[in-house]
Amino acid sequence: MPRYAQRAGLLDAKNHLTLLGRFVVEHDPALDKAGTQWLLHYHLSAPHGPTTFWHYLVKRRFLPGNVFTSAELSADLTDFLRNTAGKDPAPRSVRSTVTVFTGTYTKSDGLRRLSLLSEEDKETYRVASPAPPPMWALGYALAEYWQAHYGQRLTVNLADLSGENLAGLFMLGEVSFTELLAQLKQEGMVDLYRIAHPYQVVLLQPSLEIALERLYA
Repeated sequence: MPRYAQRAGLLDAKNHLTLLGRFVVEHDPALDKAGTQWLLHYHLSAPHGPTTFWHYLVKRRFLPGNVFTSAELSADLTDFLRNTAGKDPAPRSVRSTVTVFTGTYTKSDGLRRLSLLSEEDKETYRVASPAPPPMWALGYALAEYWQAHYGQRLTVNLADLSGENLAGLFMLGEVSFTELLAQLKQEGMVDLYRIAHPYQVVLLQPSLEIALERLYA
């Protein structure tokens, strides 16, 4: 569980609470609020996170309406590990990892409240179209993603955040993603320039703590 909590952004490498972990302990120790669950999913599946295979599976399979089986996930994971590690992983280990992955989104003590994934038949899963994340959950993720990928840059192309990138992790299409950014603009976190292509996003308030304060207010 400590390793799982590290990958979900709640603990650091020394098993100390992260900033997110401290807010969750204080405001949502049951881990059942939508904002918390979205941020656990975000940290598990972010491309710069420690669980790179998780990002690969989410990016490859989490498309609304997509149906896949545990066997297909196992094949995906085997290919990924073979390409990254240069050798075939143990089949038993692959099956166990796939069980953890699917269970995270389908079990009541996991992230099932997000309604990202449902089990249609035994070991057959369908990707749903979940409700959008709370505005400040996206705000926190935007600031964290920006810090990891763009550092001190003030402006980023909107297209670099849309599609299968940050927006895709939250199952957001271009319209719904832009609508949430427009709400964050009203709150003074970002600015948007959509007069001419390429459209630009300006991060005005990069504080993760402020985003979490707003999320759990």
